[in-house]
Amino acid sequence: MHKVMIVGRGLIGSAAGRHLAGRMDGVALLGPDEPVDRAAHTGVFASHYDEGRMVRYVDPDPVWAVTAQRSIDRYGEIEAESGIRFFSPSGYLGISGPGSDYLERSQAAGAPLGAATTWLDAAGIRERFPFLSVADDTKGLNETGNAGHISPRAMVRAQTAAARKRGATILDEEAVAIRPVTGGVEIETTAGNTHRAEKVLVAAGAFTGACGLSPVDLNLRVFGRTVILARIEGGLIDELADMPTMGHAESGAYILPPIRYPDGHLYLKIGIGSTDDTDLRSRDDFSRWFKSTGSEQNRRDFRAFLTALIPGLARCIHWHSDTCAVAWTATGYPHIDFVQDDRIAVAVGGNGKGAKSADDWGWVAARMIAGEPWDHPVDQEKLRLPQSG
Repeated sequence: MHKVMIVGRGLIGSAAGRHLAGRMDGVALLGPDEPVDRAAHTGVFASHYDEGRMVRYVDPDPVWAVTAQRSIDRYGEIEAESGIRFFSPSGYLGISGPGSDYLERSQAAGAPLGAATTWLDAAGIRERFPFLSVADDTKGLNETGNAGHISPRAMVRAQTAAARKRGATILDEEAVAIRPVTGGVEIETTAGNTHRAEKVLVAAGAFTGACGLSPVDLNLRVFGRTVILARIEGGLIDELADMPTMGHAESGAYILPPIRYPDGHLYLKIGIGSTDDTDLRSRDDFSRWFKSTGSEQNRRDFRAFLTALIPGLARCIHWHSDTCAVAWTATGYPHIDFVQDDRIAVAVGGNGKGAKSADDWGWVAARMIAGEPWDHPVDQEKLRLPQSG
């Protein structure tokens, strides 16, 4: 019997596995590898099957800012321990027009954490980043230092490798049922195996509810999000060589600079949370969404938005879309809490920006399920599952 089994090998689950394996023996990390053939795959998917996520200290919410800072500051340790590089310090630029205090709140939350930020007016943005086209009333917040982007799939590999190095058992299986039994918990998998553990931490992300992996309803709202990728070739490679990750306050758009993908090409990516985002509820919903190319309306709108901001992209010949899923909680923070006595706990809910803070959410979850005292700048009550009624 394992002491603790973590169900879900995504960004939070793999981080929890590494942190927990550094604290005790008997840790198992269960979750399937990325499918080789997405179209033919009949199991679960994950949004970390990608090469770009924005990371930075600054965030308008101090909770997300401090957990991002704590996570980012451990990237070097994770890369060194695993031998897998996943972080690129390309910097960050937030842009906004008048009437929004998003950037001011972001700077205020990041300053006490040591965020290296500079304010830019429209002329300063154009001078520093000449490939951008911005209105005269645009303002920018430029963070350097440890801001940039990660490869989420490489980070999961790194966390998994480090967890294995620390003694964790890695199980390439998909859980289909979790049930309390005398003396612990049973985890049934699609491989036909039944594993036993004293405790279980469910970190299955957006699939947690659809797969029935929590004994209580977490009231997650899960949306399918469309992202658009432009292949960067020829002279655009040099033009965009110094591009930072970018956030657009009014639209909520996040933009990743040219990043090399497994097919060998460089792609620039944009995603925007949209009212058109598909509400995902069942496993069939998830399967259809992840096997699709997303929203055609989003594809048109996002491409138009991106080429207006970066006019040089009008020269791009190859564009395509991809899909991911975002799990929202009622609190706006992950639920990291026990849901069935002291045997079954959850660490679920990235709320659209979980990647940059994932290592610290895993640290919190590992300490909690190990029974260690709360020792974190975020109040534990913020991460508890809200009580119904």
